[in-house]
This record gives sequence, C-alpha cells and structure tokens, in this order.
Amino acid sequence: MNYIILTLSAILFASFALFCTILISRHIKLAGKYHEILKYLKSLSNCISSARWGNLQIRAQKGCSVLTNEISKSLNSLLESILDRDKMIQEYVQKEKEINDIKEDFIAMLTHDLKVPIIAQDNTLDLLLEEKFGQLSNEQKDAIKNIKISNSDLRHLVESLLDSHKFEKKGFVPKIQENIILRDFIDDIISQVNSIALLHDKIIRIYDNLEPNYKINTDIFLLRRVVQNLILNAVTYAGNSSYIDITLENNDTQYIIRVRDYGHGITKDNIDKIFNKYYSAAELYSKASMGLGLYLSNKIINTLGGSIRVASEENKGAEFSVIMPPKV
Repeated sequence: MNYIILTLSAILFASFALFCTILISRHIKLAGKYHEILKYLKSLSNCISSARWGNLQIRAQKGCSVLTNEISKSLNSLLESILDRDKMIQEYVQKEKEINDIKEDFIAMLTHDLKVPIIAQDNTLDLLLEEKFGQLSNEQKDAIKNIKISNSDLRHLVESLLDSHKFEKKGFVPKIQENIILRDFIDDIISQVNSIALLHDKIIRIYDNLEPNYKINTDIFLLRRVVQNLILNAVTYAGNSSYIDITLENNDTQYIIRVRDYGHGITKDNIDKIFNKYYSAAELYSKASMGLGLYLSNKIINTLGGSIRVASEENKGAEFSVIMPPKV
C-alpha cells in the first residue's frame, strides 16, 4: 500500500514538476523577446503620435512576429494613402486658388473698363441736352433723358459689382473722420443724386430733427455709399409717387437716417430676403438690378457698428432706417 502511495506521489510530483518546467521555459522565451516587443510598441506609438500632429513621414518599424509585421505594413499603407490624398487635395486647392485669382482679376478689370465708356457716354448725353451740337426737339430731349436714366442704372450696377468684388477680397476697413456735421453731409449727398432724381421726375425732401450742428464720427466714403444707394433705390421703386423723403433724427445713443419712398413697397415674402446677396425683386418691376446694393449696404453699416431696418407695406412704399452710434 505504501509502495503504491509513494509511486502515485512520485508520479504526481513529476507531473507538477513537468508543468512548472514548461511554464518557466515559456516565461524564459518571452523574457528574451521583451525588449524587442517594447521597442516595437514604442516605434508604433511614435508613428501614431506623429501622424496625429500632422507628420505623415514617420513609418512603423517591422515587428518581432508575423502578426506585428502585418500591423506595421497596414499602418504604413494607410499613411501612404493619406499622403496621396493630401497631395491631391493640395493640388486641387492650388488650382481653385488660381481660378479664383483669375476670376477676381477679370471682374476687377471688367468693372473698371466698363465704367470708362459709361462715364464718357454720360458726358456726351449731357452735351446733347445742353444743345452743344445743335437744337433738339422736346421728343429728342425726352429720348436722351431716358437714355441717361438707363445709363445711370448701368453705372450703379457696375459700381455695385466693383464694390462687391472689393468687399469679398479685402473687406471694408473704415477710415474714421471726426466731427462731421451730419446735415451738411446729407445735403452734399442729395446734391450729387438730385440730377438722377429729377430725371425720374422725383423730388427729394428732407426733414431735419437733429440737434443744431449735430456732429458724427464716421467713414464718410462708406456711409455716403450706403445713403446714396438707399436714395437711388427709393427713386427707382417710387412708382408714380413724386416724393422721396429723408428724415434725420438723433438721441443720446444714436442717430438715424431714414429714406422713404411711396411706391411699390416690399411684400412680406420678400422683406426677409432683401439683404441677401444677389437677391432682387427688380424683375417684378422691369428694373435692372444684380441684388448687390442692399447686400453691400448692410455689410458696410454692420462694419461701421450700426444696423439697417426696413418697414414696408405693399403698394404703400418702404422706409429704410440707418441706425448708427454717433462716435464710430
């Protein structure tokens, strides 16, 4: 009995020893590759980290087994694919930039070159109306006045296109001038556009509710561009009404320039769209417009720190209010 027990014990011990020997043997083999595995993992981590920060030139090293070699191969292939796509995108972006540059140069050249014959034609029409080339009949004068109206509309379109091009490329950088007497500023604008209003048989009336000699700080070029555009729009859409009203007022925090006509008005469906680029209701009234004037005016006033509001009722006219802080 004791012999059998000793034999079984010996067999169990031998089996346990064999198991321990196998475990120790495997541990020794793994321990021998520990540094290689650690080195591989560090290489993989460096590759992934570099790619994360935009450096796609670092590659994963070969591993210490078939499996790790496949991992490295797949990762490196992915990086090569990303590089190829990045190169394609860069080439596309460069081509787009070149196309945009060509387009912008073309627009700038076109609008500039268009202004020259328009101005020359306008001057010639003035000479004809002054009868510098001979006496004209009333019918001929009326025809020339109609041509001048169309010419004025065309010039306004070209200037809007040119301003839009400038804004999209560079934006508006205000050059603020101080202590501008607002009433004098508006009177000067009216004198510039009054001839166009008269061609349309419109009379510009001004209502001054300002403090005496009320002064503002602003970019007079940009603000003039907006007020002129609003007055010319009012002239264009005034319909059969004879009057364009400009009202000036101020309080402690702002001044307001209101431009009102008594013509077609703006429908509820359109009033929220009028400041959108290229949106225009001009075609409803057989007018020429590219939908840039109000878009640019809104951009300019926002740049100057103000806002434009509109109130309108269809067939009763529209009123645009430029609301500005006095010291911009």
